[in-house]
Amino acid sequence: MSKKISTSARNQFAWVYLMVFLSGFAGLVYQVLWMKQLGFLFGNTSHAAASTLSAFFAGLAAGSWFWGRRSKATSNPMRVYAGLEIGIAVTALLYFAVLGLFYLVYPYLYRSDLSKALMLGAKFALALLLIFPPAFFMGGTIPMIGQAVIRRRDEFGVRAARLYGVNTLGAALGAFSGGFFLVRLLGFQLTCLAAMLLTVTVAVIAFALARNEGSTFAREDDKDGAVPGNNEPGSRRISLAVLMTCFLSGFGVLALEVLWTRLLAQVHTNSIYSFSAVLVIVLGALALGGMASARLARMPISPMKTLSVLLLLGGVSVVICPHVFMSVTNGFQMLNTGVSFIAYTRGLFAKGALIIGVPAFFLGIVFPFLMKTEERRVTDPGRSLGFLSAINTVGAIVGSLLCGFVMLKHLGMWRTMQLMAALYLACGMLMPVGFRKFGIVVRSFAAIAMILLFTGLSPAEFRVTSRDPNRPPEVLLEQWETSDGTVTVVLNEVDGCLIKMNSNYRLGSTGAAWRQHFQGRIPLLLYPEARSVFFLGMGTGISVGGALDPRFKNVSRVVACDLVPEVVEAARKYMTGTVAAAGGQSVDYTSGLFEDDRAAIIVEDGRHYLMAGREQFDIINADLFLPYRSGAGSLYSREHFQNVRARLSPDGIFVQWLPMYQLTDTEFGTIARTMLEVFDNVSVWRNHFKPGQETLALVGHNGEAGLPAAPEAEGMDRGEDVAGLDPMTIDRLDLTYDEQTALIFYCGNLTASKDVFGKYPVNTDDKPIIEYSSPLSMRKRVDGYVPTLVGPRFLALVDGIMSRCPPQEDALLRNRTAEERRLVNAGAELHRFWVAKAMGDTRSAQNAWVRFTREWTNQ
Repeated sequence: MSKKISTSARNQFAWVYLMVFLSGFAGLVYQVLWMKQLGFLFGNTSHAAASTLSAFFAGLAAGSWFWGRRSKATSNPMRVYAGLEIGIAVTALLYFAVLGLFYLVYPYLYRSDLSKALMLGAKFALALLLIFPPAFFMGGTIPMIGQAVIRRRDEFGVRAARLYGVNTLGAALGAFSGGFFLVRLLGFQLTCLAAMLLTVTVAVIAFALARNEGSTFAREDDKDGAVPGNNEPGSRRISLAVLMTCFLSGFGVLALEVLWTRLLAQVHTNSIYSFSAVLVIVLGALALGGMASARLARMPISPMKTLSVLLLLGGVSVVICPHVFMSVTNGFQMLNTGVSFIAYTRGLFAKGALIIGVPAFFLGIVFPFLMKTEERRVTDPGRSLGFLSAINTVGAIVGSLLCGFVMLKHLGMWRTMQLMAALYLACGMLMPVGFRKFGIVVRSFAAIAMILLFTGLSPAEFRVTSRDPNRPPEVLLEQWETSDGTVTVVLNEVDGCLIKMNSNYRLGSTGAAWRQHFQGRIPLLLYPEARSVFFLGMGTGISVGGALDPRFKNVSRVVACDLVPEVVEAARKYMTGTVAAAGGQSVDYTSGLFEDDRAAIIVEDGRHYLMAGREQFDIINADLFLPYRSGAGSLYSREHFQNVRARLSPDGIFVQWLPMYQLTDTEFGTIARTMLEVFDNVSVWRNHFKPGQETLALVGHNGEAGLPAAPEAEGMDRGEDVAGLDPMTIDRLDLTYDEQTALIFYCGNLTASKDVFGKYPVNTDDKPIIEYSSPLSMRKRVDGYVPTLVGPRFLALVDGIMSRCPPQEDALLRNRTAEERRLVNAGAELHRFWVAKAMGDTRSAQNAWVRFTREWTNQ
C-alpha cells in the first residue's frame, strides 16, 4: 500500500515540476513583451527601461511577501496556486486593454512640462499600474507551490532548491524561445496569447492536483512538535547572516547581469538575438546552480560552511571573469560575422558560456542553498520561501539600478566588477563559521583573493578598444561609461576622429564628414523654403550641422534628439574643434551646431519625442539606423511612420536614410512597403555615388503637390565641372551641388512601383520583422557574399524603379524643367560609372562616363 502511495506521489511531483517549469517559461515571455511594449510608450531609454524593470521586480517582491505570509493559513495551497496562475492570465489580458488607454493619456502627461525627476516618477507609477498586478500574482506562485508540496522540514532545502532550479530553467527556455522564435513567427500579441494559454494550462493542471492535495501532499510534522534549532546559541546571528546573503545574492546577480550584458556587447552585434543569448546563458547557469544546490542540500554537510565556500568560489570566479573575457575575445576582438547565423549564434553561446557561465553557476547556487541553511527553523515552507524571495528580489532591484545608473557611470565597467567580486569575497569571509581550522582557511583564502583582486589580477587598466583585424589601429582619445553603453572616441588614419558605442557601433567620423553633411543638406536643397527641421538621431552632429549651412536662410529652428548624453558630449568636444583631434586641425564639422541659437539638442528617444510631442516640422530627417541593432526595428515600423506623419506640416516631408550596405531585398522591400502604407507618395534619393557604401533615402510626401520648382539659376556652365578630366584616373569628382542640380541624387518615384513591393510584409510594432529578419539575412550568402543592395544590386534596384516611371513621366517632377529632369539620368550614369570602374570594367565605365557628361551638360 505504501509503495502505491509513493508511486502516486512521485507522479504528482512530476506534474508539479512540469507546472513550475511552464510557469517560469511563460513568466519570461511576459517580461520580454512588457519591456518591449513599454519601450514603445515611454521611449527606449535606460531610465524608461529601469522604471519598467523596477515595477516588475516590485510586483514580484510584494507578491512573494504577501502570498508567503498567507500560505500557512491556506487549507489548500495548490488550489490557491491555480488561482494565482489564473490571476496572471487575466491581468496580462487587462494589460493590453489598459495599454491602449495609456497611449491616449501619456502624451498629455509628457507635454505637461514636468521635471525630469517627476517625469521618471510618473513613468514608474504608470509602469506599476500596468505591470504590478500580473507580477504580484507571479511573486506568489513559488511560495504557494512550496507550501503545497514540501511535506517535511528536512525536505525544505532540497525541494525549494529544486523548485527554484526548474522554474529558472523554464525561464531560460522562455527567454530563448521568445527571443529567437515566438515573436518573429507570431508577433507580440499572439505570443502573449500563447503565454496566457500556457498559464491557463498550468492552472488547470494545478486545479486537478488540488483535488488530491489533502492525501498526496499531507505535511508530516515532527513527532514532538518542536522546531529544532530555535534555542540554539547563535541562531539570531545565523539568521542575520542568511538575510544579508539573501539580499546580496539578488543584488549581485542582477548587477552582474547588467555588467555581463555590457561586457559581451563590446564583441557582438547588438541584435535582439545577441541580447537574448546573454539572458539565456545567465538564466541557464542560474538554473544549473539551482539543481546543484538541490544536490548539495541532500549531503550531510554543514550548510553555513558550504555557503561560505560557495560565496568564496563565486567571488573568485568574478575576479577572473575579466581575464577570461580578454583571453576568449583576444582583447575585444569582435565575434566573426562572416559565418552563417547558426554558426554565429553557436559561437556567441560558446564564448558567452566560457566568460560568464562559471561565475553565474556558482552565484546561482547561493540563493537556493539558503533554503538549506534555514531548514531547521522552518515552520511553514510558503512563508519562508516568500520572505526569502522578497528579500532577494529587493536586492535585485537595488543591484540593477545601482549598477546601471551609479556604479557604471562613476566607477566604470571593470571597477564595478572589482567591487562585486570584493562584496562576495567579503561576505564569504564574514560568514559565521567560527575561527577554527575551517574558518581560518576560508578567511585566509578570501583575503589572498582580495589582495590579488586589487593587485596582480586587477582589470582596472583594461580599455574598451576594438581589435578588428580589418580596421586600422586606433588611438583611444576618451571613453565614457554610461547606463546605455560604453561611448568611445578614437583616432585612426582612415576615419579620422570616430565616435563609437560599445567598441563596435560606429556613430560617424570626420573622415566621412562630407557624406554625413549631405544627409542634412540634400532635403533642404529640395525644399529650400523649409523653416523647421527635426533630426531623429544626432550622432556626431555633422548631419544636423548640414541644416545650419548659411545658404539655407529660411531655417529658423533645428531640433535633434539623441538617446545618450555622453554621445552629445563627445560630439561637442571632438567634432567642433574644441579638441584638435582630427589630424591636429581645429575644424568645426558641426557647422556651429552647439553655438547656434536656432538649434536645440534633446537627450531623448526620438521616436518617443515625436509620439508624445505636439510640435510640427517642415522636414523630419531620420538618421541611418543599423537594421539588426536591438531596438532599431521600431524606427521602421508603421506606427512610427504614422507618428512622424502626424508631426509634419501640411507640405512637409519625412526623410528616412537607409544603409544599403546593411540591407538585403527583404529588409528594403519591407521598409518600402511600410512607408508606402503610410505616405501618399514616396520618392527615392541617393546620398552619394561611392560603390559599396551606398546610402539611400526614402522620402515620404504628403499630398500630390510634387517637388517645388527650383529657384532660377544665375547663369552657370556645368561643363566646367567635367572639362578636361580623364575618367579612368580621377578618384573623386567635385560637382556643383545646389538647388538646380539636386535632382542628380533622385532615384525615382517609389509609389509608381507600389505593386512590386506588395509582396513584402509590413513592419509593425506588433510584428517587428526588420529587427528579427535582418540578423538572419545578413548571415546568408549568395555566391559567397551577403546579398546587400550595393554596387550592381543598387543599380538594378534604381533601374527597376525608374523603368516604371521615367523622369519625363514622373508626376513628382511636374514642377521641374526638362533640363533639370535630365539630371536624374546623369546621376544614374555617374553611379554606373563608379561601379564599373570599381569592378575593373573599363569599357562599361567609359561608356557610362560619356552618357553622364551628356546628361550633366545638357548636350
